[in-house]
Amino acid sequence: MSHSATYRAVLFGPNPIAAGTEVELEYIDGHYQDVIVLEAVEDTETITRTYQRGRETDEPIPYRFVEEDAEPNSEADVPN
Repeated sequence: MSHSATYRAVLFGPNPIAAGTEVELEYIDGHYQDVIVLEAVEDTETITRTYQRGRETDEPIPYRFVEEDAEPNSEADVPN
């Protein structure tokens, strides 16, 4: 971990907003954030997207979109 207050992360998900978009995130108590929630306003409607941190430890840290109906702390179902 660097001595910076932020780290690089990349978002992956089903929408264009999270199609490999790289972002800067802040450490929370010196650790990577496990879950991030982003909000955007489109046509006066607020859209909320939740992302969960992957297991990789090299920056940029990957975050995957969490389905609204997924169980909390569940593993992603990704075929090999």
